[in-house]
Amino acid sequence: MPLIPEDAPFSAEQRAWLNRLLEGLFSAPVQTGTPKSYHVSVFFASQSGSAERLAKKMVKLLKENGHSATAQSVEGIALSALAQEEYALFFASTYGDGEAPDSACSFREALLADTAPRIDKLRYSVFCLGDRTYEYFCRFGIELDERLMALGASRLIGRMESDVDVDTSFGAWSGQLLRSLSEPSKTANDPAVAADLSAAVVQKHTRENPYHAQLVDKKLLTHPSSSKQTVHVGFDLTDAELQYEAGDACGVLAQNDPALVDEILTLLSFSATDTASLPKSEPLSVEEFLRHHLQITKLTRKVVQRFAEKAQCQTLSSLLTSEAGELETYLHGRGLIDLLHAYPGVLSNAEELVELLPRLAPRLYSISSSPSAHGRELHCTIGVVSYTAHGRERGGVASTMLGKRMEVGARVPIYLQPNKRFRLPVDSMAPIIMIGPGTGVAPFRAFLHERRALGHTGRNWLFFGERSAKTDFLYCCEMKSFVDDGHLTRFDTAFSRDQEHKVYVQDRMLESGAELFRWLNDGASVYVCGDASRMAKDVDVALHRIVETHGSLTAEAAQDYVSALHEQHRYHRDVY
Repeated sequence: MPLIPEDAPFSAEQRAWLNRLLEGLFSAPVQTGTPKSYHVSVFFASQSGSAERLAKKMVKLLKENGHSATAQSVEGIALSALAQEEYALFFASTYGDGEAPDSACSFREALLADTAPRIDKLRYSVFCLGDRTYEYFCRFGIELDERLMALGASRLIGRMESDVDVDTSFGAWSGQLLRSLSEPSKTANDPAVAADLSAAVVQKHTRENPYHAQLVDKKLLTHPSSSKQTVHVGFDLTDAELQYEAGDACGVLAQNDPALVDEILTLLSFSATDTASLPKSEPLSVEEFLRHHLQITKLTRKVVQRFAEKAQCQTLSSLLTSEAGELETYLHGRGLIDLLHAYPGVLSNAEELVELLPRLAPRLYSISSSPSAHGRELHCTIGVVSYTAHGRERGGVASTMLGKRMEVGARVPIYLQPNKRFRLPVDSMAPIIMIGPGTGVAPFRAFLHERRALGHTGRNWLFFGERSAKTDFLYCCEMKSFVDDGHLTRFDTAFSRDQEHKVYVQDRMLESGAELFRWLNDGASVYVCGDASRMAKDVDVALHRIVETHGSLTAEAAQDYVSALHEQHRYHRDVY
């Protein structure tokens, strides 16, 4: 198998990623004679775009290995058609409280129905995308896998439950999957393979090879007296090979707080210069791992379990078998530093440290600028996560880096994450309804600037909410100017703490329910951005109530109406 040379012009991370790609392409032995070839349908259920990206990457690998393959969203699958498939792969994201992506809701409902057909012909595998810091890790993917089995399908290989480091998991899973299908039909000398590898090498500014953008603007959006801190940041993309659209996200590869890393190093029994390595990557020092590669600010069940086994600690072990809620209470607000203080000397070398902790994942932020209005300057709206827990100041890794530690002039590694399911209507005259409390307003600032710059004449309605108008009114002057010149047709605000009873965006929606329903009947698209655990659910309930009440529909008919909005690509959610 070919490997990228040590002296090639790549960083250690880039070289490791390319070597994983090469392994996926060439790890299976070359078969003499006629290779087996299959048609494989690759389906994705994606919320932010990661599942779609991996699905398309899998299609390329399948084709390079002599198979035919297509990628499509599960949104377009009819179960009757799926029952006729012989080979299928599923890339399934889980978000929020163990939920399926919006695009997969209809598919999930049909799959779980008692009337779902048998799928005995199908051989399949599922790649699940999730985050182990959440309770219902990979729940939709697991649910999908088990239901397909129950309907008679058989697995090609076992499902992969991937944490945030999806590319490493994908490399292992895809190699096994290709070997299970057939021997690859192309060799390392195949010109097509060489061309694809060449394209991969020269690709610029991806998650694996980010652009180090200069921070050119940073200003506080909240009042200094506010209990929250939200900042506006601007990155210079002048020299970057990056293109984005309004609605896309910016990935930030953050580094852990150097002061916290230094404190952790003083508590370890081994040196900061000791080295360890991840599978198929080059050795790095302990300090490098802690600064750039390991999640040190959060504990998970798996981390506690591994640490308890290593420490032979009954106190920690009992938490793992305790009643629901006790472990969650312990985990909240604690990180590696707390384990090291409470149980010194448990970790004896660098390898144990690296094996204990999950990888540090990039942070995605909705882009709040318009490429048409703001040129090569990209904006993000960052809610700085900062709180006190267990006698220590805590904070979000990326948000505190950008909001507190980095100043204008610093360079930040970033990449772009397309969000094709969160785009403005093609029809420039179509009305839009935007619901974005807090930093959820970010993409709607981009939408408003984009529509104005392109001369779109469609009506715009924004619902914005925060705690107080005096201290937390994000982009106040901009929004008022949009209202004054008529670009923002309606602007409804909900400042929850400015009156005795709390008011939220869903309350404002209900208050204007009749008008909102008229906009829907006029062809308006609905966009929701922000918190998935509560806000997005409450907004969805309010939308159903509005349709039911002002459309004089039954609850079931209102559900069908909202489902039709999904199917017509008029109900978009970017929630997290």
